[in-house]
Amino acid sequence: MIFQKIAEKIKKADKIAIFSHTRPDGDTVGGVLALKKGLESIGKKCACFCDNAIPSRFSFLPGVGDYSLSPAEKYDLYIAVDCGELARLGENAVFFQKKVNTVNIDHHGSNDNFAEINYVAGYASTCEIVFELLDYMKISLDDDSALCLYVGLSTDTGNFAHSNTDAHVFECARRLIGHKIDVAALNFALYRDTSFQRTKLLGRVLGGMRRYLDGKLTLIYTLSQDIAETGATASDTEGFIDYATNVTGTEVGVAICQHGENSFKVSMRSRGKVDVSAVCSSFGGGGHRNASGCMICGFFEDVVDKIVRAISLEL
Repeated sequence: MIFQKIAEKIKKADKIAIFSHTRPDGDTVGGVLALKKGLESIGKKCACFCDNAIPSRFSFLPGVGDYSLSPAEKYDLYIAVDCGELARLGENAVFFQKKVNTVNIDHHGSNDNFAEINYVAGYASTCEIVFELLDYMKISLDDDSALCLYVGLSTDTGNFAHSNTDAHVFECARRLIGHKIDVAALNFALYRDTSFQRTKLLGRVLGGMRRYLDGKLTLIYTLSQDIAETGATASDTEGFIDYATNVTGTEVGVAICQHGENSFKVSMRSRGKVDVSAVCSSFGGGGHRNASGCMICGFFEDVVDKIVRAISLEL
């Protein structure tokens, strides 16, 4: 069993580095923090890393201030959480390239098995896997770890509203909610409490919404100029794609966020008919059937044309 191999690696290690993916979301942050705290409870020295700053919306999570950008020393074991491919580690991918004493824990079907030991399960969130791993190792959860894991479940299921919300998700949530979690306060912090700058950016983005393919494709985009002029940050665009996907008649929602001068991060969501993981894979990305992403380089309008053509082939 792979859990046994991972547990053996952990038991042999003294110092462990745990990584979130670049542009972190609630699943990778929650999973890393819960795993770190759990392993520290059995005497391991753990540190957590992400090559991007953790979004402010997760600032309430216990231990979030412990993150560093990159390891400055050697560790006995390197663990990636919620990274579907090596590139998702960003600048920290270098620590996994030799595949020596590395572990990859993830839930993306397109995972490229970049570590020495890879555990990829088709759950709605990676936090469910972390939960099971800690349980397998007979590591008891405290209230802080339960909160972190619950955040991962909630955010990766759209607050238990997406099609990936299944019996396993609810069973994990049932067990986690037995700890001291204020669900009302948590939901406000995650989904309703928003900055003035993000609200201004959202207004601008919604004003530029486009529709293609007889309304089956709805697209929104955020350019660097939009972020700069509203005083927002790139992490403020998280969740914007839902506004595109929710438009009546939409089969595929797309959100584009400018990453560099001619580089764009693309997120896609499907209502079920279109396999957006196949579309994103054609651009070197991947993810899940109904939720995937990729990076596309080129001039903005050319990038839009490429996306429209690729999705048209799937409709």
